Amino acid sequence: MTMRRRLLWCLLATVAAAALAACAGDASGPQSREVLVDYVHDEVASSFLLYFPREVTVRPGDSVLFRQEWTGEPHSVTMGTLVDEAMSVVLPLIEKYGDSAEEPPKKVLQKFDEAMAPLPWTLGEGEGDVLTVNQNGAQPCFLDTGAPPKKADKPCADADQEQPAFSGRQSYYNSGFIPYEGPQGNEFTVELADDIEPGVYNYYCNVHGPFQAGTITVVDDDEPIPSQDEVSRQALREIEEAATPLVDAYEKAPRTGKAKIYGQTVTPPLAGWGVEDPGSHTSLNEFVPEIVEVKAGEPVEWTVVGYHSVSFEVPDYFAQVVIEDDGTVVFSKDATQPVNSPEPPKPPRGSGQSGPPKPSVIDAGTFEKGAFTSSGLLESGSKYRLRFDEPGSYPYACLIHPQMVGTVEVS
Repeated sequence: MTMRRRLLWCLLATVAAAALAACAGDASGPQSREVLVDYVHDEVASSFLLYFPREVTVRPGDSVLFRQEWTGEPHSVTMGTLVDEAMSVVLPLIEKYGDSAEEPPKKVLQKFDEAMAPLPWTLGEGEGDVLTVNQNGAQPCFLDTGAPPKKADKPCADADQEQPAFSGRQSYYNSGFIPYEGPQGNEFTVELADDIEPGVYNYYCNVHGPFQAGTITVVDDDEPIPSQDEVSRQALREIEEAATPLVDAYEKAPRTGKAKIYGQTVTPPLAGWGVEDPGSHTSLNEFVPEIVEVKAGEPVEWTVVGYHSVSFEVPDYFAQVVIEDDGTVVFSKDATQPVNSPEPPKPPRGSGQSGPPKPSVIDAGTFEKGAFTSSGLLESGSKYRLRFDEPGSYPYACLIHPQMVGTVEVS
């Protein structure tokens, strides 16, 4: 049962003793509390680089179920004493500088990087600034002592990928990339050891960094804890707080003319939009406008805001990050590489510029009906152009964010 259905069930069944027991839990036995990872909003296609709620309270022997709502963004739940040590440094820095549009002083950035240095990230950069997947961050790893491997292509040993109960004393306790499908698709459960000490334990997403973080507070066995109903209510309050600016931004997003966002001037149609607030930790995964009307032979030119693809005749869904048969976590080439489209232009050698030049236009020529055609994963500021010779309705999508869809109407 999803969080929303469980909450509704609890609200409607308050007159039944059995329902009350299910909402509040059996106080004498182990409890389970649910935390959402990301959120699929019913008004706007979006991603929330947040946990809902950010804080949850449990007792020794209880468990916390992290339920991922798949928006196309990969996530992890990463804990341990190394994380607690890092968060003690970086969270105050985020509190002080995280909501500012200006870059923090170099000393602050250095302090941040030094604190996070022992903790691997899931995503890295390969040759030519191409995104890669680091196996030392993307694979599960549970260590009593010490740090995970420093080499990006080296996951923890097989024995260290077997998940134990969380004692609060492990140095590193990492879910790895939480897959969107499979036996444990979209779920990661942290069982708390019976002998865990009361206290506050930090966790974060090693894909998106400590800006996406939360805490598990453990209290004594005899202390009361919030019911799942209360936890769900708090999650919904936090979701509404994060979503309200997104909904407002989508309603005000430009359908015609020009507009400015993130320091760049853009002209619709747009692949993606967003909220200017640097503290929002959200993205708006919408094509704006959703329906583009053109005459046959006229080009359609999308400007990318964020990281998205523009893709037609999309086959069955494939995620951007997948687990291969041998357990290696990789980027899906089908989702991230151009198909029937040119590669984005490379910056001139020695220019110091990374990624495609912002004014560049990737011209994919004329769309061939029935042929899978994709821009590949493009970064903010990129432009993608395509023509349609035949009148008709052409649905398209972002391969990275499955709820992000649009239509080109050709007359």
